[in-house]
Amino acid sequence: MERGWFPAESKESMKTALNETELALIGQATFKKTAEIGFRHAQENLPYIKRSILDVPKPAPAKGPSAIAMSAGPSLHRQFTIQRMMAHGYKGTVVVADGALGYCLRNGLVPDYVVTVDPHPTWIIRWFGDPDLATRPDDDYFRRQDLDPAWNSRERERNEELIALVNEHGSKIKVIIATCVSPNVVRRCLQAKMPLYWWNPICDDYEEPGSHTQRLFNLTGMPCMVTGGNCGASAWIFARAILERDPVGMVGMDLGYAPGTPLEKTQYYHELIKFYPEERLEEAYIQMHNPHLEETWFTDPTYYWYRQCFLQMVQQSGWTGYNCTEGGTLFGEGIEWIALDQFIKEQSESCSGAGAREGARPGNPLPSNAMGRSPGAGWVR
Repeated sequence: MERGWFPAESKESMKTALNETELALIGQATFKKTAEIGFRHAQENLPYIKRSILDVPKPAPAKGPSAIAMSAGPSLHRQFTIQRMMAHGYKGTVVVADGALGYCLRNGLVPDYVVTVDPHPTWIIRWFGDPDLATRPDDDYFRRQDLDPAWNSRERERNEELIALVNEHGSKIKVIIATCVSPNVVRRCLQAKMPLYWWNPICDDYEEPGSHTQRLFNLTGMPCMVTGGNCGASAWIFARAILERDPVGMVGMDLGYAPGTPLEKTQYYHELIKFYPEERLEEAYIQMHNPHLEETWFTDPTYYWYRQCFLQMVQQSGWTGYNCTEGGTLFGEGIEWIALDQFIKEQSESCSGAGAREGARPGNPLPSNAMGRSPGAGWVR
């Protein structure tokens, strides 16, 4: 039986925040889990590493100055985000996290760029269609979660559909690919004739002797970019820092779960159940009241860490994060909550020379630290 979550039942057992020590531990655990496997992947990927993100073609002038950075949160399907973008005729640049690629293509939207960064050896290739799915061990990661409903059943059939869609449209989609991704993702992208533009994730202090980021740079020679800890944040940073889009609206950036979501359908359920007995599992989660929705959502420790990282990045950059998700936990200083329809309307008016949003005009300079060359000061090195 699924264990639903309801605010009235869970107020006493769920946290409302994590302290700095807890956040640091999550960051360390994430780094430890991915660093070495990512470095091994970079070594294997060397024969394919040629063009960098500094070589990527900029959007055509006709697209205007704005972009939408799309994460893969459940608000994409809950809010009919892609359908509304297409209905409003959004003409700006579309940058998507790899997890949103399939949902885009199945709904008729071909993005301009797709960002991929996670080094997981078997999960990430699924977002591009996995030719070897039938030989993989059974895994409920996709069918269990409330991300893309298409993955909740008939996985192999959906996978074959996605393979065909990526093969059909791949040559039109530029892949912003981290050096640490699994080589099977690289091969799949090349199979689909997707152009690759490489980068290294900044995951520690570049100036520290023997830092992991410095090792990656010395190995590959590719520029390094801040990730925000997850692919959706990386897509937003790429759109803002490399493509120099302004404003960049975010969609699908839930970083949490809607009221009523069963705990079994949360992303890190299997990890958390190892540390908490079933009757105390709710204690692992954090509840957050969203003042823009007047709803209390909840999140897990990893998503909470992503959230805090993103808020810190926005505040350090001086940029505004325009959150058009219409759900989730990403709100606070530096985040402007705006409905997707309104964002698209304002960008249409801006392109026609009327009513541009202040701070989002074509030609606005980047904040002074956005492309800085000092490690820790800039987002791209």
